[in-house]
Amino acid sequence: MLIRFLAAPERGPGELYRALRDDVEFRFVRIAPADSGAYDVVHEDGDPDGDGGVVLIEPFEVPEGADDEFLADWNAAMALLAGTQGYLGTRLYRSHGEADFRFVNVVRWSSPLMYARAGKPAMPFTSHPALYQLVTPS
Repeated sequence: MLIRFLAAPERGPGELYRALRDDVEFRFVRIAPADSGAYDVVHEDGDPDGDGGVVLIEPFEVPEGADDEFLADWNAAMALLAGTQGYLGTRLYRSHGEADFRFVNVVRWSSPLMYARAGKPAMPFTSHPALYQLVTPS
């Protein structure tokens, strides 16, 4: 799964998402088909591909050698969020090789309000979260 963060939409395979807010760092994100080979799915639950709602796309900056620490923190955070109202599902990706964002979390929420009410558990890794809506399916 290739995750591309774009300043402007480009054509290509995959789903194109547009940020709900204009002031986010990445206005458009394209998630390429799973056979692109750049990312693996390391966790999935619920229905992250369902219809409706909004999608939180959160790329994480995780240094080499910190995967175990990141995954422990991420699993603890998801255990808290998964039981909250409005949570619909998640998928966590890890890059195969060197990447600016070695982990990318994609979470479907029923609405921006439900995401805001859930809060965000603190993690000791820099991330760039934003809410998105699907613009073009793959």
